[in-house]
Amino acid sequence: MESQTKDIDRGYAWVVCVACFAISVLSGTLNSSAGVITPAILEYVDDDLVKVSWVGSTLLGTFTMCGPLAGLIQDKIGNRWAGIMSGILMLVGLTAASFCKTVTGLILTFGVIAGLGSGLAGNVSGVAPSNYFRKRLPVAYGIAMSGGAVGLLVTGPLTIQLLQMYTLSGALLILGAIVFNVSLAGALIRPSSTVQQEESMSKDLPRQEDTEETCDAQGDSTMKKQSQHVFTVENATVKFEELDENRCSPANSPGNIEENSPVKSNETAGSQPEHSSHLTTENSRSKIRPQCLTWFCSNGFFFYLLSLIFWALGDATCMVHLPNYAELKGSTPAQSANLFTVMGVPAFFSGLLTGFASSDTAIGNIILHLGLQAMSGVSLLLLPLLSHTYSLQMVFSIMYGTYSQGSFTLVGPICIELIGRSKLAIAYGVCSFCMGIGYMVGPPIASLIYNSTGVYDYTFLFSGTCFIISAFLTLCISLAKKQT
Repeated sequence: MESQTKDIDRGYAWVVCVACFAISVLSGTLNSSAGVITPAILEYVDDDLVKVSWVGSTLLGTFTMCGPLAGLIQDKIGNRWAGIMSGILMLVGLTAASFCKTVTGLILTFGVIAGLGSGLAGNVSGVAPSNYFRKRLPVAYGIAMSGGAVGLLVTGPLTIQLLQMYTLSGALLILGAIVFNVSLAGALIRPSSTVQQEESMSKDLPRQEDTEETCDAQGDSTMKKQSQHVFTVENATVKFEELDENRCSPANSPGNIEENSPVKSNETAGSQPEHSSHLTTENSRSKIRPQCLTWFCSNGFFFYLLSLIFWALGDATCMVHLPNYAELKGSTPAQSANLFTVMGVPAFFSGLLTGFASSDTAIGNIILHLGLQAMSGVSLLLLPLLSHTYSLQMVFSIMYGTYSQGSFTLVGPICIELIGRSKLAIAYGVCSFCMGIGYMVGPPIASLIYNSTGVYDYTFLFSGTCFIISAFLTLCISLAKKQT
């Protein structure tokens, strides 16, 4: 028993945690670069802000909306090969994007292909810790998810340096080589011994049932053969006389003879297992269908999904439009990119502290998520007042980084709390898909607001309002849990 659980909460589990942290760093670097390269795309490819904003929104949208597909792939090939495949997809997508000269080409390569690889990597780092941790799972999630903040920390100076030295094409090519290291980190995630044991047990159960059924069938056939040899001539004569005497009795009507005949009883006995198995199959199907609905309708999970959509709407608007907004307010391209660096430092500690706070049952994951969403919304609503100088913009970056990163750490623990550990891969994929809806449409909506009004401040007021709505929907989760 000790060998079966040697990797749980200790030993190689921490190697897996570090590997997931590295995957989050590299994937976060790619996702955060969408906002930094937006001004470069406006300069080198197309100056239409609405069209160019689709490049970053497609990357972020594909990153999250491919969650169910990534979950299926991960379930088929495992965490290790899923991590390796994700690095290959990001390399192919960014390499192809370096040769594109149109916005449509960048959407297909940088947005779809690289975004699919990033989404697969994000699903690996979000699900793999649950196979190795039980008691220390919140802490492991805090470490793994804080890698996204480190990626946010290095994105600004790294991308600006690459753009200055190699322009947009060379920057995308080198960035693809950097994020390809996700494959190396994914190779470190070996299958958990506990998961392998559970899979082998699930495979052995049907074999045992088949063996028992075979033995029962062999036993029945042996009994039938023995009973055929029991009938002697004397027994046959006696039974024939008994049938001759009872032929005219009222009890032996044609209907009763059919009911008491051995052939009829054998047919009935033979049909009962088939009928009962048919009923069992129908009952299991009828139970599965309502159970799938209860995942979304009970225990407040549906409100959590709505909260994720509005959270992604607000976060995508900020991450894609913040550098361009800062440049319009007077900051240089290097200064606007460094806002992500300033944002990454408190975001890193926020992810770690949220993981430790989540392990305290007296606080609660829902309350943490509610507070983080509300404070992120407040910081975005204050951005128009904190955008006139670069120093005030840095104050905003510190505030937003402090409160925005922690919610990523809570996605896994909240899914386990609302749905259960056994359905984590499915629930995590559904959450990613819902966030993808917000990430996909958030930046274009913000661009339309700016083009129609001519005031860039309104886009961030829209972003902050989305966070406030997300916090309100999180409050509804607690109400739904109390009702159930």
